[in-house]
Parts: sequence; structure tokens; C-alpha cells
Amino acid sequence: MFRSRLAAATATAALAAGAVVGFAPLAAAAPAAVAASPCVNDLQAAQASNNAAIAADQANDTKAAFASNLGTATSLASALGDCAGQPPVVGTNVLTASAANATAIVYNLLGSASSALGSEQATASAISQALASAT
Repeated sequence: MFRSRLAAATATAALAAGAVVGFAPLAAAAPAAVAASPCVNDLQAAQASNNAAIAADQANDTKAAFASNLGTATSLASALGDCAGQPPVVGTNVLTASAANATAIVYNLLGSASSALGSEQATASAISQALASAT
């Protein structure tokens, strides 16, 4: 009886060790999270700075909004190059966002937060549409 228990314990241990060895390569082969493309990173940065501009204009702080608009313009300029291999709708929306952001810059220079806010909301819409199609 002792031998049968010893044999059963040995067999169980061997199966457990085999399972660990068998599953270990599967765990090691699990794919890592896919990193965002430079295009998506640029668009997310533009979205963040545009959201800051919207918040500043809602608080009637055109100087802070202007600084955020410049950050948005920089990110959108980077996106123009980085999104070159994306579907055409992405480039179209980046250009639309750039034009609306340029208008917001002018309005903030003139001190018109309410007018700039409309342009920033148009920028936000175009960026969101670009992000929806970008990979």
C-alpha cells in the first residue's frame, strides 16, 4: 500500500511539473500590449492641449488658452508627418483641426475667449474624428 501511494504521489508530482513546464512557454509567448503609433500619440497630445485651451477659455483666461493652442498646433504639425500612412480621412481631419486651431489662436490673441472656444470645440471634434480612424 505504501508503494502505491508513493507511486501515485510521484505520478502526481510529475504531472504537475509537466504542466508547469508545458504552460510556462505559453505564458512567455503571450503578446505584449500593442504600443500606440506616433500618429495616435500626436493626436492624443493635441487633444490634451486643446482640452486645456477649452478649460482656460471657459475661465476667460485667453493667455493660458493661447499657450495651450500653441501646444495643440505643435502636436498637430507633428501629426501631419506621423499620420502620413494612415487612411486619408485622418489627414483630412488633422488639417481641419489645424485650421480651426489657427482660428482659435487668432481669437485668443484678440482676447475673445467665447469666439476662441467655438474654434477649440471644432478642433476637438476634428481631433476626435481623426483618432477614431487612426491606427
